[in-house]
Amino acid sequence: MAELFQQLLHWVNANPGWAGAVVFLMAFAESLAIVGMAVPGVAVLFTVGALIGAGALDFWPMVAWAVAGAILGDGISFWLGRRYQQQLTRLWPFSRHPETLERGIAFFHKYGGKSVVIGRFFGPVRAVIPLVAGMMEMPPNRFLFANVLSALGWAPAYLLPGMVFGASLELASEVALRLVLLLVVLVASLWFLGWLSHRLFLRMQPWGKELVQKVLALGERHPGLRQIAGALGDPDHPESRGLAMLAGLLVLTSSALILVALIPDRSLLIADSALHLGLDQLESSAGTHLMLAISSMAGTAATLAMSLTLWLLFTGFGLKQAGRHWIGGTFFIWLLSLGLEYFLRRNLSLLGVFPDIYVLRATVFFGLAAVLAATPVVHPRRWLVYSAATILIMAVLLAQLYLGSTLPAVLHALGGGLIWVTAVGMAYRTHSRGETLQPKHALTIAATVLLLAAATALTTPAPPPHATAVQVQGVLSEKAWWQEVWQRLPRHRSDVLDASHYPLNLQYAGKVEQLEAALESAGWKKVTPARGVEWLKLLATSTPMQELPVLPHSHNGKLASRTLVRNLGDKRVALYLWPSGYYLEEDGSPIWLGKVTLQQKRQWLALFVFPYSTPDKAQALEVLTRDLAGSGLLQKRADEGQLLLLRGTAKGAQPLSLSGSTPGKLAPTSHFRGAEVVTE
Repeated sequence: MAELFQQLLHWVNANPGWAGAVVFLMAFAESLAIVGMAVPGVAVLFTVGALIGAGALDFWPMVAWAVAGAILGDGISFWLGRRYQQQLTRLWPFSRHPETLERGIAFFHKYGGKSVVIGRFFGPVRAVIPLVAGMMEMPPNRFLFANVLSALGWAPAYLLPGMVFGASLELASEVALRLVLLLVVLVASLWFLGWLSHRLFLRMQPWGKELVQKVLALGERHPGLRQIAGALGDPDHPESRGLAMLAGLLVLTSSALILVALIPDRSLLIADSALHLGLDQLESSAGTHLMLAISSMAGTAATLAMSLTLWLLFTGFGLKQAGRHWIGGTFFIWLLSLGLEYFLRRNLSLLGVFPDIYVLRATVFFGLAAVLAATPVVHPRRWLVYSAATILIMAVLLAQLYLGSTLPAVLHALGGGLIWVTAVGMAYRTHSRGETLQPKHALTIAATVLLLAAATALTTPAPPPHATAVQVQGVLSEKAWWQEVWQRLPRHRSDVLDASHYPLNLQYAGKVEQLEAALESAGWKKVTPARGVEWLKLLATSTPMQELPVLPHSHNGKLASRTLVRNLGDKRVALYLWPSGYYLEEDGSPIWLGKVTLQQKRQWLALFVFPYSTPDKAQALEVLTRDLAGSGLLQKRADEGQLLLLRGTAKGAQPLSLSGSTPGKLAPTSHFRGAEVVTE
């Protein structure tokens, strides 16, 4: 997606005159009767808004083109309605789908002239309201006023979401584009799953009583299952023994599923490999922290606290049945997850076969809380509670997939958890007669679950950047690095939209502490990039540049290990360093990749500000070169001065002058083979 957006940016920059024409035609087609039903004008305007937010297009010209197209499209539709009147009902598509026109007529009768303004923002009737207004012989002057007024509000409203997305992509390029793409995927997935749970609830709700009757009938036909059937569907049956039998049956079923899972299924393995291949493209340090925070909502400590807290609340409310079913249903799963965790720590090879512990706990704890909290809610509104629980469960499931859990493991956990929640929920609904869960109690339960989950996620600490293990890529000679291999190391950040705007213009071989000491003596400061509430400073547009937080930068999914800045009045120079994974064979010095950038304050629609990397890379390198003069570090400008090579020296060593020297015969060729540097 980032690559497609980048290609679109290049096309717009190369053809700026066409952008206005495209916006006009799309707004016109979106507003034109019949045509507007098929034209994806909203998607096009969202894309245009994203280009505006990314700085590729100007806001006001695009708004003007969109307003003009919308006014003309609605105007022609109005004229068609006045001209052909009832003849339109015999034309396609209204002849085959009369309900479309009938819906517009009903909308017009309900709101009158205001329907022209309201209808432009209301999807189901947007393309027919101007047509209906003409058929109903609305005065042209009144229509023109409503048409222009609604277009003036419609164009900015439809461009704004795209503008926010485009600005977020630009900000993401400063920080970590993969994180934003991961958030987009996560939010879109959770929205779809929430919507899907709503549809499934509406479909399955009428089957509830039928399911209870079938359970009772099953017990009558099979005496061996009578205890379980009675516990679930008979209100006069003491359910403790039946639920204990069901728990044992659930464990046995899970064991059977594990044995089946040991037999490789090609289609499932292919799906799992494809899924993780896609998730690997979104991997980043910030994304890992986010997913760890989400996953921690179903952690051992968090779920134990949730189990005990809600049990105390139920007891305090005098709801003994609810408390008994809650503590029994959740504590059994909590103990089972502890046993699984203990076993898996000693049999790591079975991690992909056994049910995912976090998904199992999330399904049971959030699912059972939803069943109990939804008890006093009227049936048409219960989907809200179940959709909220679905979103929480699926957030943990997606987080576990991102963190490496396999598709069979999460599906096994989800299925087993849903069976247990359904059973305990049926038992509670069957045996809770005479016990009333008040709406205020349900609201307290739901709020407690959400607060505990949010508090757990927000307090999950982020691992320090330097704690990330560095994979050794290879070893090469110092001479080969100076003369040739520097060209083959990464030259641009990978987590950006426009790679040419974010070059890796520094390579340093040596101890990073020596470079830091040299820069700090010249006025640079070692800083920790923004975390937590520090991001709120971006909302204060009056914050001077020196007080703006330093944004974390990412390369190849990893945040910079070291960050130093030097203030220059209303600008500043920032240096970000990443370990390359390559080392010099002479003394084992690591080679660091660096980004030296000149930053200035950038404001977006008076809503927020952020430090923006300017296209001027020469000044940033000049400042760094000047401040390192006399530091004892070897320096060489390469690639026509666009890259600075630095070599740390031992204490007391005499620096060598490499400027103006002519390289002699190259050392034995060092070349890349896969992910390794091989010296022949």
